[in-house]
Amino acid sequence: MKKKYGFYLMILAAAGIVLWLLYVRAVPKTSSNAIKSHQKLYGVTVDDSWYGKVKTADIVAALKAMPVKPTVRIVMSKDRSAKAYQPLFQKIHQVAYIMASPVDSYEMNLYKDTASYQKRFKEAYQQLSAYTDIWEIGNEVNGTDWIKQKDQLISHKLSAAYDTISSAGGKTALTFYYENPDHQHDMFRWIKRNISNHLRKTVDYSFISYYEDDNENYQPHWSSVFKKLQTLFPHSDVGIGECGNTAKKATDKSKKAMAQRYYSMPNYTSRYVGGYFWWNWVQDCVPHENNTVYKTIYHQLK
Repeated sequence: MKKKYGFYLMILAAAGIVLWLLYVRAVPKTSSNAIKSHQKLYGVTVDDSWYGKVKTADIVAALKAMPVKPTVRIVMSKDRSAKAYQPLFQKIHQVAYIMASPVDSYEMNLYKDTASYQKRFKEAYQQLSAYTDIWEIGNEVNGTDWIKQKDQLISHKLSAAYDTISSAGGKTALTFYYENPDHQHDMFRWIKRNISNHLRKTVDYSFISYYEDDNENYQPHWSSVFKKLQTLFPHSDVGIGECGNTAKKATDKSKKAMAQRYYSMPNYTSRYVGGYFWWNWVQDCVPHENNTVYKTIYHQLK
């Protein structure tokens, strides 16, 4: 009976894969103007914290006014369905590339198992693939202090999300959290232990999230950091996946100084593509008219 039961499970799993592949063939793909490999990314982040405070039209206007076509990382919340994001994705995609983040690191533990995590990505792809250029399949995935899930479970989740998106032809990204070495949380050691060789060889983008305000203003030696990252992800484009001046005491002056420092970074490797994805971009830069933080980022993109 056990052998028969296992056989039937294999049949059901295979049927599920076939149905998914048939579905994704029917889903509209992104336009021919999609991001190309090694293309420089000029990123900003849009999350849900602006609702009721800023108009979508103002966000779109600020994006449209940029001197280059930006890439907008849209961070989705668990309490909103993927379908509910369609209007926002559609409007933003008219003026920008989009990197969708269906699960932020602070909500990773709300998905208790691999199946629920994979389901989120399947639903997001079904509803948003027509507007999405890159899929962040895992955000700050080594941030176990706040994710509070076992490394093995996190690893399984990432593999499942990767399989879901890559089998449909989507581009994938992984973001890791870098810390002051004094914190004794070695990002590279965690990657070696928990990210499969297959994923390291096939994921399209490997990003680093870094917040100076959370790391005693420590300044990493970025050239060394990115060379190590590139060695671990030899076929991936690499860059900064999140940054920002998020301290409560942050001022326009400190935000401008930090934005200029990040958005003017040189090419640390042959596959370095920038990114940056300023976290509080809506709060800091919209409306954009006469906004000095917006202007600082703007001038770095020229």
